[in-house]
Amino acid sequence: MMWRLTQTASRAARQLSSTSSAPSRASYDAIIIGAGVIGASVATELSRHGWRTLNVDKLARAGQGSTGYSSGVCRMMYSIPDSVKFAWEGYTYYDDWEAHIGVQDPNGMASLRRCGALVLRSAASESFLQKVLQSYDAVGLEYELWDAAQIERRLKFDLSSYAPQRRIDDESFGEAVGPPIAGGVYFPLAGYVSDPMLAARNLQTAAEATGRAEFAFGRTVTEIIRRSGRVSGIKCADGLEVHAPVVVNVAGPHSSHVTNMAFPDPKENDMTVFTRAMRQEVSYVQAPPEVNWDEGGEGLVCTDMDAAIYFRPEVGGKILVGNVEPACDEPFHVYPRDPEAVYPGNELSGLTEQWTNQVYRAALRMPTLPLPDSSNSQGCVACYDVTQDWVPVYDKSALPGYYMAIGTSGNQFKCAGVAGRLMRELIEASESGRDLDTHPLDFELQRIPCGGTISSATFSRRRALLETSGSVLG
Repeated sequence: MMWRLTQTASRAARQLSSTSSAPSRASYDAIIIGAGVIGASVATELSRHGWRTLNVDKLARAGQGSTGYSSGVCRMMYSIPDSVKFAWEGYTYYDDWEAHIGVQDPNGMASLRRCGALVLRSAASESFLQKVLQSYDAVGLEYELWDAAQIERRLKFDLSSYAPQRRIDDESFGEAVGPPIAGGVYFPLAGYVSDPMLAARNLQTAAEATGRAEFAFGRTVTEIIRRSGRVSGIKCADGLEVHAPVVVNVAGPHSSHVTNMAFPDPKENDMTVFTRAMRQEVSYVQAPPEVNWDEGGEGLVCTDMDAAIYFRPEVGGKILVGNVEPACDEPFHVYPRDPEAVYPGNELSGLTEQWTNQVYRAALRMPTLPLPDSSNSQGCVACYDVTQDWVPVYDKSALPGYYMAIGTSGNQFKCAGVAGRLMRELIEASESGRDLDTHPLDFELQRIPCGGTISSATFSRRRALLETSGSVLG
């Protein structure tokens, strides 16, 4: 997933006046903390199955937080088989988005731009690709092996190898090492949604159309209320108190703060997988003149682990460039205690040398890339919500009635539709008495040709850490 608005646009979005209205009821069947794309999807699923829901979000509109900064990439290339299948199931929702939403949103409808994805084959990507291709073969997903000549003809890339990647202040930055990249793997079933915030708004519209879902914006949750040994509601900073036997944490980069509210005594929390907010920068650059990166052109989603970046087409013939967390960048990672610190006007909101490093790494692969200067640089700063292994938590908790869909921002936008259904089934099973720790849910894949199930244990809060790429790629 990653982030898409320019700083100017994101500032305007976050300064919109609140559209909050008071909840119509004192109690609901479920309260959902967060109204990003996954929080809104949980509301859609629950309300369509008879639950009265209330989403509470501190911002002014659905999708205005980390969802609004997402790059909206829809791909199935993951390190573990269950994530591949889960993302494929999620892709099908966007591929038939209007049917999933079921009503017309007066704000417009989000849409999937299908352009395919390319992972360059290099020493840096070989382990990741081996896991991806094994999973693709197992489930019957298609891919193509491209040689260097195909890539050079289509994208005009310089296929020199630069791994392990260095920062631009290293005197050896940009020096080719080892044999050149010999090709890549092309995945035709991939693309991106250019307006992730609109996708969240569509899901809000779908939930509200049931007549059972409400959204309260501009309200900050300050307390998780307990009663008789289980969750019973929330309190907000403005004095609002609302009750429900189920509370779902879908708070994105604020998820760890919400979990701390649920467990004032950390000894009561049995999680082995935790989340934290991670500051991210994304760069926007003009496309090289000899390649068409507009919709319908040669541009595609590209993962380049050799140069330690990913990039995709952006509206207006631009290219969005993000980072895949190489080792040389680890000393510069920032995990803010307050995720709001990264947003416009706050102390961690400015673009830094990280932005510059990403642009120059892109220029290694695209030598004619126009390099911005200080007068025309574009980018944005926001936060991921990440777990130690970059796999989300979709699970119950040690506190009865308190559920979590967390660690999702960064690489779960594509899974929003299916994540909503998974959370609904987890909640219904647990509230009916099933112990999901001892009897995980066999979650049925209903929309992809291979069918089958995945175990909810994959996304457990108590799982052993999974062997993934150790980056946003999952």
